[in-house]
Amino acid sequence: MSRYFYYLVILNMLANVVALVPRILIEERVNGVVTSLMIAIIITLIYCLVYTNSMLKFPGQGQPEIIKKYTPKWFASGYLFFIGILYFLGTWFVLLSFIDITKRFINPEMPALYISVLFLSIICLGALMKTEKTLYALEIIMIISLPLITGIFLKAFLNEHISWDAIRIVFTHTIEPPSNTSIGAGAYSLVGFYFISIYNRVLKNRVEGMGVWRIVLIGIAGTINIFTSLLVPIGMNGIDGAENYIYPWFSTADALRMEFGFIERVLYIFLLLYIGISMISATITCHIAMEHVRSVLPEIKWKEVKIVPVMMAILFSLATILGYFFLSQVQVYELAKMFFSLLLFAGAFSCAVLFYAVRRSKQK
Repeated sequence: MSRYFYYLVILNMLANVVALVPRILIEERVNGVVTSLMIAIIITLIYCLVYTNSMLKFPGQGQPEIIKKYTPKWFASGYLFFIGILYFLGTWFVLLSFIDITKRFINPEMPALYISVLFLSIICLGALMKTEKTLYALEIIMIISLPLITGIFLKAFLNEHISWDAIRIVFTHTIEPPSNTSIGAGAYSLVGFYFISIYNRVLKNRVEGMGVWRIVLIGIAGTINIFTSLLVPIGMNGIDGAENYIYPWFSTADALRMEFGFIERVLYIFLLLYIGISMISATITCHIAMEHVRSVLPEIKWKEVKIVPVMMAILFSLATILGYFFLSQVQVYELAKMFFSLLLFAGAFSCAVLFYAVRRSKQK
């Protein structure tokens, strides 16, 4: 399997450590969250096995080409447009969260509109690049960020002030019935394999089937990642105190110190790392959304410039700015919970559609 596939999977895991996902899981910490996460991991790994192996049956092709070739036109148009909107929503939630995080933690004096325009300019320009170039940017950011983020996670677990008793309390509620909300949030951290829907185009002749051992490795990495995002804020802030923070991981990072580092407060390093991770994650997700939607729209050019992707970038930017100014963080949070739950069913539907396409290709 190409290393870029693993970069995409790990990127999605890391991007969802700090914002909405851990807040949802912490809210459900005494409502069977451990059971919910185990169910989410199992379901997502099954989706990964089916979806990835189905995509790899069509080397050099993206999901739009496959669906348009093996399903009726009316179905292909509606399905691809719907999938594109889901990817746009995923980007939208990331951006709304990090505009708010930047405003709160980095520069409270800077107008939110300026922050929004800055982030949207970077993401939309990146999303308009060729698919291969987004992968090169991803590799650079992952090489720089992954060792440092891993070091911060280890330092948090080894911190002398972490309360293991608070963490044990979470596990005492394992027998509580799971909730759909926490299953959806847990599963969302592990769905990076869906990015192959477009990036399969550039992984041609460099991929193999998704075997059992690869699934096991992804499962282990995902389990460590998602339980880290849940347990460290609880251990650092207490079983009750963790719920009091909108962004529990940034408050947790601010409690850590690098005594012999060139920057003592871990928060500053953590913020810089996660802005980079979030920006490349939003860029890739937005790029995939554009590729799905444009596949069902007519191609329009003006002086060699493709108009449709530019119009999508403008509309998405307007939706993001309006969403930030007209929706409260509580409303965004509630919408995110519904979105994560919806993705569980959308994932099953996507796997079924691709499996059908594979069967049709064998018949032909």
